[in-house]
Amino acid sequence: MRAICVSILAQIVLFVGVAWATPDRGMSSGDRLMAATQTHIYVLRDVIDNLGSYYYKLHDQHLIEISIDTGEATRFWPLRRMRVANLDGNTDIIPGTVTEREGETHDAFAILRGLGAEPMTPRGWLLDDLALSDGALTTTGGGEVIATPFGIRAAGRAQLAILRDVYPPIETEEEYLARETADFYDLYAEGDWLCTMEPEAVLLRRPKDIVRVVKLECEMPDAVNRASFHIFAKDEL
Repeated sequence: MRAICVSILAQIVLFVGVAWATPDRGMSSGDRLMAATQTHIYVLRDVIDNLGSYYYKLHDQHLIEISIDTGEATRFWPLRRMRVANLDGNTDIIPGTVTEREGETHDAFAILRGLGAEPMTPRGWLLDDLALSDGALTTTGGGEVIATPFGIRAAGRAQLAILRDVYPPIETEEEYLARETADFYDLYAEGDWLCTMEPEAVLLRRPKDIVRVVKLECEMPDAVNRASFHIFAKDEL
């Protein structure tokens, strides 16, 4: 009986220790397609820094303009800068207490109206013939290669790097401890990106081609930072 009690006590201590351990500091960048023109798509990018805590995080939102022809992010507009205090530990189900942080912000819908961008809705049936195979984006069965693993990383860099100066890498231990900057992602880190393909895409018909806008969710080699971005699969008319 004594041995059983000691064992249970040890498990409780272990559980409490795990529960109170702070998570690794990491950031996530998530893109949601909002609108498009004949030349660009516009995505809402949520950037979340967990601050190495279960209870606090920074949450920023940006409108990002991405060229369909080059796949590169060309402009961005900050929309909101928030600090969130979670009410019940590490959960996104229960809203936290939001404090707006200082900085210039813009009205996303006013910008989209001014650009003449049309709202877009993803459709799942557009991706029946695409798949991720050995880290590459290919047609189903591994036929045509849409983007090699290197090409996927290049697409990610082209779209994510526009915020590199906004979220600079941590250079010193003092910066890390001060929590004033965060290592958003290491664009050139060695190692594979572990990607999944979202089941829905957008089909854009232009005068000379049809463009499928395919969303990928990728985990960076450090297994802490994650990001999503878009690949353009074009079929000439």
